[in-house]
Amino acid sequence: MHSKTNVTKVERYRSEGAGKVLLFIALLIVTGLFCEWPNFHPEHYFGANYHWWLDMIFHGGYYFVITILLYIAFCRGRHKGVFWIAVFLSSGLFEICQSFVPGRSVSLLDMTSNFLGITLATLICSLFYRS
Repeated sequence: MHSKTNVTKVERYRSEGAGKVLLFIALLIVTGLFCEWPNFHPEHYFGANYHWWLDMIFHGGYYFVITILLYIAFCRGRHKGVFWIAVFLSSGLFEICQSFVPGRSVSLLDMTSNFLGITLATLICSLFYRS
């Protein structure tokens, strides 16, 4: 028996594609705001002083979550290497853009924590989505 819905495959793929594009744009805007915010350190909002390990947790944790969301929306076990490279290069691009913002700088420590968050998330997602 056929389904009684009037949604065609094309309409379903179009709506899924629109959702993916909106997710990507939202994540791009949020990441851009966090990266380009002058002298943005979340620990100041918690009343703590700057610590390199806390900064690593924030960077790694943020890119861990972003990578999982992007993996579920776009990758799902296909082209994992290309996906990982794209996310890592994007994080590097945002890091380079910080050099143009007063009070921000490029940091090897930030890139290392981004690398760890992206890699860990990609590995964990790869366990759930096998191609």
